[in-house]
Amino acid sequence: MSRSLTVVHVSTQRGWHGGEQQAALLVRGLRERGQRSIVFARRGGAFSGRLAAEGFEVTPFGGSGRNPGAVWQMRRRLRAILPDVIHFHDSHALTAGGLAAWRLPIAARVAARRVVFPIRSAWRFNWFADRVIAVSQSVAEVCRASGVEPRRIRVVHDGVDPSRARSGDRARGRQSLSLDDATPLVLCVASLSEAKGHTFLLQSLPAVLARHPQACLALAGDGPMRNGLAAQAKQLGVERAVRFLGYRDDVPDLLKAADLFVMPSLSEGMCSSLADAMFARTPLVTTAAGGIADIVGKSQGSADAVARIVPERDPGAMAAAIVAALDARESLGPMVDRAQARAERLFTADRMVEGTLAVYRELVGE
Repeated sequence: MSRSLTVVHVSTQRGWHGGEQQAALLVRGLRERGQRSIVFARRGGAFSGRLAAEGFEVTPFGGSGRNPGAVWQMRRRLRAILPDVIHFHDSHALTAGGLAAWRLPIAARVAARRVVFPIRSAWRFNWFADRVIAVSQSVAEVCRASGVEPRRIRVVHDGVDPSRARSGDRARGRQSLSLDDATPLVLCVASLSEAKGHTFLLQSLPAVLARHPQACLALAGDGPMRNGLAAQAKQLGVERAVRFLGYRDDVPDLLKAADLFVMPSLSEGMCSSLADAMFARTPLVTTAAGGIADIVGKSQGSADAVARIVPERDPGAMAAAIVAALDARESLGPMVDRAQARAERLFTADRMVEGTLAVYRELVGE
């Protein structure tokens, strides 16, 4: 048996989004495997608060962590702990934590990279990180193209908790939306930001309603485009069919309530919401932007397809795929079976934790 590792996790984020969810799954999974995790996180932020409430050791710091006082505080704690691993969970964490850990005897310095945007300062990854964990092949390609040394890059896909995704209740989800069981429900779970492509999903809705006039589109998530999207829905004359749900903690119920899960992303690191939908056995219509291709594979139109895949920025194709899926609701069982099997094979939280732990041990030498 390899010895237990001490891992310091650094997060500078104020809110709770996909990256924080993945970091929390990792921290919990490491604890279940007998590893010690210590969290350095923003004071008053969601990550520090939730992990402290779960009994983890948390060292809070002020602001984004990049001010000299916060960096010095982290360095003092790192000197006292001398962990085996320091894991930077966002780009600001890489800067602040990388400075704090500079020249300390820490065997493994690991940076997470979750987005497909080009890296403007690749030197930080090459100087402060021994390994860069990319959540998809697309993210890994962007890292290489941006100047991150290929020898540092490893791909470990994000994972989800299958039991949570399966725990939803269709009746409860429908009741929360005041929908009867016969109303076609299309669900999208994503932050309301430009990269998620909601604009094109709304543009597809008139054609969907022409075929399924009672259909309802539920948008779970919040973000800077909420007001603009609401105005767009009104301009398109579809506002009665669109529900802006904001942040929801009952996503498993919504997944079970939905007849179709749609992801119109233009840019995506990976999109673990799709994996949640696969475990919940909700049929999928999605683009293949960025890391989504890792999730759905490349079998569109074949007997092995797990989703209907449409081009980005194409409302016509999106509408056609949604209509086809709603028309064929009773015959989607085989596709849903394949999607669930693929998720179980590749996208569980356990697999993500084991893959990350393997990167740690590669560096620690055990």
